[in-house]
Amino acid sequence: MSTLPEPWRDDWPLADRESVSACPVCSGSARTQLLDGVVDNTFRTSPGRWTLWSCADCQSAYLDPRPSAASIHRAYRQYYTHQAPPPAASPLRRLHRRLANGYLNRRYGAREQPFSRLGEALIGGVPYLRRFEDRACRHLPPLPSGGGAVLDVGCGDGAFLALAQRSGWQVLGLEPDAQAAAVAQQQGVPVRVGGLEALADRHAAFDVITLAHVIEHVADPVATLRACHRLLKPGGQLWLETPNAAGQGLRAFGHHWRGLEAPRHLVLFTPQSLQRALADAGFERLHHPPSPSVRRWMAERSLAIQQGRLPDDTRGLPWRWRLRCWVDDLLDGPGRARGEFLTVVAHKQA
Repeated sequence: MSTLPEPWRDDWPLADRESVSACPVCSGSARTQLLDGVVDNTFRTSPGRWTLWSCADCQSAYLDPRPSAASIHRAYRQYYTHQAPPPAASPLRRLHRRLANGYLNRRYGAREQPFSRLGEALIGGVPYLRRFEDRACRHLPPLPSGGGAVLDVGCGDGAFLALAQRSGWQVLGLEPDAQAAAVAQQQGVPVRVGGLEALADRHAAFDVITLAHVIEHVADPVATLRACHRLLKPGGQLWLETPNAAGQGLRAFGHHWRGLEAPRHLVLFTPQSLQRALADAGFERLHHPPSPSVRRWMAERSLAIQQGRLPDDTRGLPWRWRLRCWVDDLLDGPGRARGEFLTVVAHKQA
């Protein structure tokens, strides 16, 4: 029987830690300790024990201390974006993919193959299934008549940009990890290795910018949002998804919640603090598009972590957890304020 690694037995060097004297979202200094001794029990690759604080002003959660900018790369060794996505294998999955492709081709102008025209009715007519495909397309708006440009910040393996490209969009990805960028480039997706600083000289260049589980990784999230605002054309759309610090998962699983992922996740938002950050960056017309619940997915992985397994070593949820997830989904509001992820669309003034 193999023993899983426990990298947190080695400390993160004090010289490579930096203190955070104020909330990275609202600059408030009043706070309470939320969790102490948080470790990388998700990927089990990063050393150190960390303290998570809750801002008394905006309720964001953040690490203090946190890894310095010069040392944070150590937390990303063997990160999941290094691998290409596995192909759909089972006959049922292949059938679902054909139907989903039919919906995407009709709804988003994609050119997915193989596809079935039945997908427009069968997927489009079932809200539960439709929400998964809309989320995969990140709720893209209609393609402008003269063409449109999409920027994906932290594009990982480039799967979304490849889909947007097949839907007629001009695309560009930014990815700080060279290995992940190489996977995206193999799909024919143009990617620059780096972050938003690579586009510091550009303004009003994109119709859509997306950040899928990126904002929680950056030390100054409001500055990142302001950079996105600068890069959007007037009337442009920002799509953003991030773990929800106000969701029930953090309260239920504590140190074992899959959304913690210390020390890679530096800041965790609540619905209120994310709205505040977007407004401070200049965005308006914020709304939460209908998105699929990931509560059961997160519970399975959080439970695996709690039981000392890797998060993908899932063995099904006990009936009480299934029931709890079902009830919580039923009671959750349309913006999924208590859900595991926050999915937001915001606009730049036209």
